[in-house]
Amino acid sequence: MSILLWKGFFSSRSSAALKHFYLLMKDLIQAHKKLIKTVKEQMGFSDYGMYWLAFLEGGLTIWLLDRIFFHWFKF
Repeated sequence: MSILLWKGFFSSRSSAALKHFYLLMKDLIQAHKKLIKTVKEQMGFSDYGMYWLAFLEGGLTIWLLDRIFFHWFKF
């Protein structure tokens, strides 16, 4: 249904820039899905394992940002 809404949006406005942005985002999403599938298969993780991996990756990212901004730069 969302694709139909997008097509109606583009045909009514005919904006080339928005259509280009939509296609870029569509390609990005497909590439991300392919990457996730590849990592999942190569590492042998289940869906649950992938959730834990994403949780740990997010925690590590927040910890690194905390160290950089609040300890090195003294914000």
